[in-house]
Amino acid sequence: MKVNKTCFTSLIALSLSMFVSIAQGETLTLETLPKAKGVAWHAGTPLQLHVATDKGLYVSRDKGLSWNLSYPFRLPATMISETTDSTLYAFVVGKGLLRMRGSESMWTPVNNKFGAQVLTQLSVTANDPNSLIGLNQYGKIIVSSDGGVNWHRPGGSNKSLTESGRQGQKLFTDHCQSCHGVDGVGETYTLEALTNKNYVMAPALDESAHAWHHTDEALVKTILDGSQRTERMVAWKTKGLDEKDAKDLVVYIKSLWDKRALECQGPKHMQCM
Repeated sequence: MKVNKTCFTSLIALSLSMFVSIAQGETLTLETLPKAKGVAWHAGTPLQLHVATDKGLYVSRDKGLSWNLSYPFRLPATMISETTDSTLYAFVVGKGLLRMRGSESMWTPVNNKFGAQVLTQLSVTANDPNSLIGLNQYGKIIVSSDGGVNWHRPGGSNKSLTESGRQGQKLFTDHCQSCHGVDGVGETYTLEALTNKNYVMAPALDESAHAWHHTDEALVKTILDGSQRTERMVAWKTKGLDEKDAKDLVVYIKSLWDKRALECQGPKHMQCM
């Protein structure tokens, strides 16, 4: 089922608004523990029980009878998983992928450049601890070959870029990537973005959001004329880009879409919902 990004963000914001009710050092019981999204033993510390919840990461040292925060930020955690080498991975919205190795007792940040994606599942190959595969909230598979530092879709781009697409890719890297994310995955969640109702996040431009609901002409117009919703999306025609540049950008953006989005682009998208 396709996740509605607005609803997903609203749920996270609601969770954030409730954090103040839990004291930093409070010990919880299993009955008072926030809703769990995943649980894992950490054999390296030894056999501690860790859980990812709507209101943060918790640890139990008495087989689940009592629980305390294991990470100081009470932000929604969407997954937790242990690998065969006793490494724990967890994903916390706004903080990204975290790791706890062996006998460590503290979480270490790995990567917070997932854009609008969050990880809901993660697995590591038995013969290569640096080879990770994850599932995001849109049901898309992403992989990492360097222990979670960088992520991409399996096989990389699903098509070779034309000359126009290569030009668009360069323009995107130079002008758009800082807001819309690497490979158009959108702006990474921040506390401000999740709690400030007037903050407009830069959307994903791959098929996970709504870019494919618009025609080429509409996308070109937005690039050149900007957005009335937020000043952050400037009119790039005032920054030196012309219509050809905008069309090249659209060619690159569409290279990020899957077959369904390409076939359903524009007004046809209502028939594909």
